[in-house]
Amino acid sequence: MKTKLFTLTIVLMTFYKVTAQKIYKTEEGHILMMTLVNNESVKAESHKLALYLDYGSKIINGVLDLTTISTDVSEINTILQNQETPLMLRFTGTIPSHDFLSKRHDPINFNWPVTVTYKGKYYKSQFNATITHLEHGIAMSCLISAKGQVLVSDTGLDSLIEGIDKTIEVQFTQLVLKLQ
Repeated sequence: MKTKLFTLTIVLMTFYKVTAQKIYKTEEGHILMMTLVNNESVKAESHKLALYLDYGSKIINGVLDLTTISTDVSEINTILQNQETPLMLRFTGTIPSHDFLSKRHDPINFNWPVTVTYKGKYYKSQFNATITHLEHGIAMSCLISAKGQVLVSDTGLDSLIEGIDKTIEVQFTQLVLKLQ
């Protein structure tokens, strides 16, 4: 009887390990953007950045509906919120470190090439990114910070927002928990 109980325990533990979470996700990530509109500085942000990290491949996929952006200019808010369909901006990129969630490390700085998709068009961008190790007692996590520029002509926002500058500075930070 002890052998059967022991075997059942091993099978259940193995099953638990095999079916453990393989993708980290949040649908309430924070993103901050800065640009000029008619030579005036405009700050825009959203708390609806969805991020998905595949722990195995280290690929991050991000999705943002541009209609969820809030700016300090009411006219721009009205333009974005009155869109009939979502303005989905997607990006994907691979983190070039295989062990950033498995052990302590110094900050990892890297150039992060990402592919951005908007309205069926693809273009490449490069962000400067940092992964910082954080400890909370016995728990571990990492903070992924990235910033870069997006060309407005690639997004089509120049057709919606008159007088917008040629680039948008983008910055986001997301806490990623260690896979248990």
